[in-house]
Amino acid sequence: MKIIKIGKGNSTFQEILALKENRTKRFANRKFFVEGVQNIKDALSNNWEIYSFIFCNQSKLSDWAKSVLKFAQSCYELTDELMQKLSDKEDTSELLAIVKMKEQSLNVDNLRNPLFLLFDRPSKKGNFGTIIRSADALYVDQIFFTGHSVDIYDHSVITSSMGSFFKVPFKFIEKNEDFEQIVKLLKSKYKNFQVVGTSLQAAKFIDECDFKKPTLLLVGNEAKGLSVYYNSIADELVKIDMRENIDSLNVANAASICLYEINRQRK
Repeated sequence: MKIIKIGKGNSTFQEILALKENRTKRFANRKFFVEGVQNIKDALSNNWEIYSFIFCNQSKLSDWAKSVLKFAQSCYELTDELMQKLSDKEDTSELLAIVKMKEQSLNVDNLRNPLFLLFDRPSKKGNFGTIIRSADALYVDQIFFTGHSVDIYDHSVITSSMGSFFKVPFKFIEKNEDFEQIVKLLKSKYKNFQVVGTSLQAAKFIDECDFKKPTLLLVGNEAKGLSVYYNSIADELVKIDMRENIDSLNVANAASICLYEINRQRK
């Protein structure tokens, strides 16, 4: 394993920093920045390829950190000052990682009673990561996301997912026609497959909908909800029963409540 020592903010360090901060650089290099022990553990256990690990030359690595270095193609040894510039934590992480992107395909085979989640135009990184975390906890088989959204490979999304990013398959839906093809395939493959949208204007509450059937749940943008297109394509629309005069919830909370109700019914 090759170890590259970096003592100042040179071009190599700037390249690492760009993978953390620049969406265009991430996709051009097909690599992204990861921080957090749980995230790194889940990346490894779910067969994501580690391009490099990054650690401080002034700190003693734990036995766990030493044991995983062999999984990287190379390692970067940085000064404490440079590690602090990369880490978002008050106590600088002992180990950071650069991970290679995976090609994400449609995951529809060998599912007994599938549950899919579509997040329409996510605009807040923390909410996106939290929804991924809830999807993992509540048995979602695959996440779709659409539109001019935040980057799912942004380090803030990954950190807030607490490792779930690496466990739940995801796929970007580029065009409405692509979504229609996916729905057509799922309806041909699974009997009684339904597309259920969430809307404040819905007449039906979530506990009145039969979620024991194979389902694709649509969750809207934080500010504007589902687009007109997704509202129109849903087989039915549902809402959460809330106290009068409360007109909305945080989208991550709303999605988690809906996923919990689906899981409750299926149990």
